[in-house]
Amino acid sequence: MMSFITWIGTVVYGWDLRLFQAIHPTVPPSSSMLDLARAFADGPLVLTAGILGLMLVRPQWSMRATALRALIAAAMALIGNALIGLVWDRARPFVAGAGQAWVTHAATGSFPSDHLTVQWVVAGMLLLDRRTQAWGLGIALLGLPMAWARIYLGVHYPGDMLGALAMGGLVMLFGWRWLRRPAMTHLIAPTSSQA
Repeated sequence: MMSFITWIGTVVYGWDLRLFQAIHPTVPPSSSMLDLARAFADGPLVLTAGILGLMLVRPQWSMRATALRALIAAAMALIGNALIGLVWDRARPFVAGAGQAWVTHAATGSFPSDHLTVQWVVAGMLLLDRRTQAWGLGIALLGLPMAWARIYLGVHYPGDMLGALAMGGLVMLFGWRWLRRPAMTHLIAPTSSQA
């Protein structure tokens, strides 16, 4: 007799695999589709890093503290992802035989997606500050084609993307509450008399 937990796991994995197969091509895609997917797989994160870099070096934008909060939250999220990987080392689709990797990738664990976790943690942190909300919305929206591309290229399942969203949300909420404490804010964003 199958336990309820095992049954739920089987149902969820079946849904995840069917959705993966609906997005991931089984025959070699055209070079233009591969180029587009490769650009979306990493490009949004590079753009996000550039935006955070600008926020850190342009103090007149008064966004430095928010950018630092986003970086700290992203680091916390990656630590959380690493801990999950120690408990559950989910094989990537191309390792598990569910699809073909259309890009070179290490055979590391796939759950949750580090790329998308960072993207959405940064977006969430920027959305929580009214001065950076437009940037946060743009970064969040760029996460959608990133998620599609990483599934399309065969390096992640859709469930890995939902895991990234969950991890991003948790870290964003806990990190924001912790970093809003007055003592921490003082350490991250010196007052005008200290600058």
